[in-house]
Amino acid sequence: MKVTGTWMVLAAAAMILGAERAGAVSPPIMVNTSPAYGRHWMTVFTNDVNLVWDWSTNAAKARLDITGMGGLFTTNFTKAVSSNYLWRAFASDVPAAEDVYNLTLTFYTAGDVLVEALTSRLAVVTGAFGAAAVNADTNSPAWSRVKANVVLPYDAAFAPAATNAVTAQLVIAQEAGKVQTNAFADASGYVGWKIKNNGWGYGTFDLTLTFPGTVATALTAELMRPLDGSAISLR
Repeated sequence: MKVTGTWMVLAAAAMILGAERAGAVSPPIMVNTSPAYGRHWMTVFTNDVNLVWDWSTNAAKARLDITGMGGLFTTNFTKAVSSNYLWRAFASDVPAAEDVYNLTLTFYTAGDVLVEALTSRLAVVTGAFGAAAVNADTNSPAWSRVKANVVLPYDAAFAPAATNAVTAQLVIAQEAGKVQTNAFADASGYVGWKIKNNGWGYGTFDLTLTFPGTVATALTAELMRPLDGSAISLR
């Protein structure tokens, strides 16, 4: 009886603890456990991005450079004052345009000797802010038309045979002859294609995405940039 009574007490305690835990359950959150495929880690979800860092032992000051397709932003810090910076990636709650930003934090001694540099890449994509427009018509001309600077995703998950990929390469070729080869040190991420005011011109562009070291077939796409303005046909 004593043993039975003890187990009944323990069972009752477990039920109480279980009820308390059930009442304190937090809402589920998405957890990305794959650092190799990090488009999620690169995506900006707010216009207030808090950049935090640890100072290098010999560093006395630092310079932050943020480079996007829209231009370059630079600011400076001293070790005694700052170890974080609140970056406003865009002015409003929702971005007016997409962009990919390369961030470089360079540490210097008091005598301007380079100590080390930290780098990161962050992408602003409109689909990360509320509802995103979905075009279900696979034959729509919108899929093959590009008019302004765009953010292009790449991911080994796009090609089933590239599951073991560690790097990726995207080649953009214009029919007039200009070619840009983007070699990435990872297999998942974003790249900004600055098509305006960058010598690309207009016409047809062939895009080829490959994953070196795998047997995956190259993924290809053809995009067309029409002339700006309106076209008038006279008869």
